[in-house]
Amino acid sequence: MDPADPHNLHDTADHEVLETIDIATEGNDCDECVRRLREPLLRVAGVKEVNADPEAERVWVTFDARKTHAPELHDAILRSGYRPARMVD
Repeated sequence: MDPADPHNLHDTADHEVLETIDIATEGNDCDECVRRLREPLLRVAGVKEVNADPEAERVWVTFDARKTHAPELHDAILRSGYRPARMVD
C-alpha cells in the first residue's frame, strides 16, 4: 500500500472515499430527462447519490472514488443519450 496515495491510507483502508462532482449536461431540461439521466448513473458501481437541476442543465453525482471515476460517469451520461457539456457561469 502506497502511503502517499490519499485513497489508500492505513486508517481509512476500509472506508469509502466519497467525492461529489458537478457536471453540466446538454438537453437535460425536463423531469423525464432527469429520470433518463439519473438511472444509468445510479447503476455505476460506487455511485451513492445523483441530484439534477433541469433548469440549470446540471447534475451532481456523489460516488466512492475507490470504485469509480469521472470518466465512467461521463460514459454513463453518454449512454443515457445526453452528453457532458461545458460549464458556463
